[in-house]
Amino acid sequence: MNQRLRSVLYVPALNEKAMRKSATLDVDAVIFDLEDSVFPEQKAQARLRLAEFLAKEREQFHSKYLAIRINAQDTDFWKDDLSTVNQMKPDAVVLPKVVSPKVIFDTTAALRTSNGILPKIWCMVENPLGILRLEDTVENGIKAGLECLILGTNDLVKDSDLDPGKDRCNLLPWFSHVMLVAKSFGVAVIDGVLNDINNTETLRAESEMAKALGMSGKTIIHPSQVDVVNQCFDPSPEQVSWWRKIVEAYNRPEHASSGVINLEGTMVERLHLEIAQRRLQEYDRT
Repeated sequence: MNQRLRSVLYVPALNEKAMRKSATLDVDAVIFDLEDSVFPEQKAQARLRLAEFLAKEREQFHSKYLAIRINAQDTDFWKDDLSTVNQMKPDAVVLPKVVSPKVIFDTTAALRTSNGILPKIWCMVENPLGILRLEDTVENGIKAGLECLILGTNDLVKDSDLDPGKDRCNLLPWFSHVMLVAKSFGVAVIDGVLNDINNTETLRAESEMAKALGMSGKTIIHPSQVDVVNQCFDPSPEQVSWWRKIVEAYNRPEHASSGVINLEGTMVERLHLEIAQRRLQEYDRT
């Protein structure tokens, strides 16, 4: 996908103050939440408040990617949530607890187009069955607009009775499987949240781990987490400089036919050129 997703902020759809604040933050995407952060008896009020807020304030979000997390298909709220989505036309719809591609197809079928364009589909991966069946979900879901996976790490831990361990080491095999599937089909992955909003050290460690695994960014729940996450998922000046050196080196006439070159004592191949060009394209787009 073309949109950068370093920091993806969850905002309860009932909290107008938080929604207004999110427009001023340096986040790449905002997920207005109608699911976990809203009590059942408040769902209708949350939908109404979100619709009214976006009708007035959407232009304040400028280039931010806007998504709405709806309730699961097997709840009484799914159809009404989709009506709100059809009214608001967000960039993406976030589906919770996805375990098969059926809900993706059903959601897409219920969405109305705007100028022939449907919102993209983002799927929460947050239980063992969802991970077990992820290949089927992704391979078939991309036919219906699946664009991104979000790790629901809190629910995953709850439903699996798994102790995450130090630095979430016990979740690494689960994460690796998600990344293998996602990279096989060109789907982005966003890391789960850290609830300890004051623990900058852990936030940085989780973000660096997620980036090392190939994730595009991390979901967050508080403005204090924005800068750390953005810094972690941004390339360092040294990385950017090295990528530019690779591209510049291969642009020299003497290297036009070279497969491998010696660049400052490092043997660089054309596969490294492809990586550098892709990374620079992503970086320069910001």
